[in-house]
Amino acid sequence: MGQNFVLRPCVLTVTAWLALSGCAVTSVRDTNKIRSAEELAELLLTEEDLSGDWTLNMGPDGAALPASGVITDVERKMLPQVELCAEAGQAALDAIDSLKWQGFRQLDKVADDPIDPPADREGHMEFVQQFLMSADPDDLESAFSDVATGYVECLGDVPAGEEGPGTITEVEIEPVGDQRIATLAQIEEAGGGGMWNIYSVLVREGAVLMSITAVDIVLGDLEMDMDLADLNAMLSAASSKI
Repeated sequence: MGQNFVLRPCVLTVTAWLALSGCAVTSVRDTNKIRSAEELAELLLTEEDLSGDWTLNMGPDGAALPASGVITDVERKMLPQVELCAEAGQAALDAIDSLKWQGFRQLDKVADDPIDPPADREGHMEFVQQFLMSADPDDLESAFSDVATGYVECLGDVPAGEEGPGTITEVEIEPVGDQRIATLAQIEEAGGGGMWNIYSVLVREGAVLMSITAVDIVLGDLEMDMDLADLNAMLSAASSKI
């Protein structure tokens, strides 16, 4: 359970004020501007952006990513990977493979009743993973559409395998960005006694594509702690920065 960094998911407006001739003028951001990896990293969520007590997760020992959040070709190979279901079409699979994330951060929530593996079998483990990339808006619009189609193709029952069974449903989120889709996968832990609740969100805003994976792993006779209101608050904080 401690290696949540390698989870494979199932599937900002910054306003500046300029003083000109004694008047306050709001600058208009260019959402179609292609951003560098360094610029994207500055837009990643921080512990202060989220409600509650959160800490930065640098990844498993020996595979730590830079605290800056800047992702190069080398670090990209260490990122958690999105794996769609067998029903997903080739266009969706190709689109997933084409995504070149340039910014990444994982934040872990300090839970009131944390899971302490391996003996502790009751509690929560909550974390959020954010991915950012920037490219031509038309290219991202096409990529978003193909990936979103794959998300939809994977809705429904999840058969038992290494984990499971479970279900994946589409959830309605606040209207952030130019394009958006969100799903909730609820997968039983192998052997029972636990549930993986995984929100997978994809948002495009102009020349920026953002993926957010928000996870609440619940063990024992407890209710899910992370709800849709929490997810929307995360998305509002994240989208306000890009």
